[in-house]
Amino acid sequence: MFRLIAIFILISLIATFAHADEASSRVTRVELRSTVRLDETSNTPTLGDVARINGEQAAKLSELAIELDKPIEKGAWSIIRHTTIRSLIKDAQGINEGGIVIVGPDVRITQVRTRESVQSQPTVLEKKSTAPDYPTLRQQLERWTIDRLDTTPEQSRIRFHEKDMDDLNTPINGCIVEVREIGRSEQMLLGVVIYKDERVVLNRSFRFEVLIQRPVRVSTQQIRRSSVISHENSKIEQRWLSVAEQIADPDRAIGMITISTIDSGRMILTTNLEAPILVERGQLVNARSLAGSVSVSMLARSKQNGRLGDIIELESKDRTQQFHARVAGPRQVVILQPDHQSSRSGTARRVYP
Repeated sequence: MFRLIAIFILISLIATFAHADEASSRVTRVELRSTVRLDETSNTPTLGDVARINGEQAAKLSELAIELDKPIEKGAWSIIRHTTIRSLIKDAQGINEGGIVIVGPDVRITQVRTRESVQSQPTVLEKKSTAPDYPTLRQQLERWTIDRLDTTPEQSRIRFHEKDMDDLNTPINGCIVEVREIGRSEQMLLGVVIYKDERVVLNRSFRFEVLIQRPVRVSTQQIRRSSVISHENSKIEQRWLSVAEQIADPDRAIGMITISTIDSGRMILTTNLEAPILVERGQLVNARSLAGSVSVSMLARSKQNGRLGDIIELESKDRTQQFHARVAGPRQVVILQPDHQSSRSGTARRVYP
């Protein structure tokens, strides 16, 4: 009698995991790109423009149009937030939100800028050592930098070196100006080429200081290592910062764990924090496999610690089945599609930035 019961339980487990594997293969994965450059004919981006999409709902998701607060401009960068993509999918008709996994950072998007788009009214190119009457290279670089950093003139302080002023005062009316970012540390480094009548008249780089007024979370008391960032031990202030300052997102920092002691009055940096562990090794968790409108869940044992977005290895309660899943919340994981099951055992892989 006991042998028959054991055989029945074994058959049930095999059927459950077979159903889970089939369900996981139907999950649609939306992997957001970090930067996107649209051509001049594209005014409204689609989800297919800003993400790599795989799964049974890929065709419908690719066609979803993303409405932005302001139009995309040539040479200027806009930000499409991760939360905007989630809201777009949630509100879309005919889309099963429960069968979609979204990974990746916020998206920086712009339009490809052609040479003609930066041309001004024709005039004679000349170089002056004093402030010119025409729009200058300095003004162009200031506008370009403000757009690049997604800020405003009121929230920016740009300081050029005195030795560069002669070249910076070059009038650019009737010229084509190409600007590219070479590097960024405590100062920005831009490469500049100016064309006039298909002739290069200036080709050099400029290094200069940029300060941006940004909201930053600051500790209101000493926060010891392994503590949780909260509204009680921190607040948000406006500060002038260099472009290289790696501050933590003021809102997302709440609930994060400190990996070092932060003294009172100090800014909270990304290097001070790590995400809390939501799944612990050896813990029983709820493993869910999503398939269309059907959700299959089971209890499984975690074989390693995991934070939000980590891909970790799990096993069935009887230790006969092993698989990988993405940490989705406290003691909650989502079983991955079969092509992700080959992740290296014993190493949690972060899929969120």
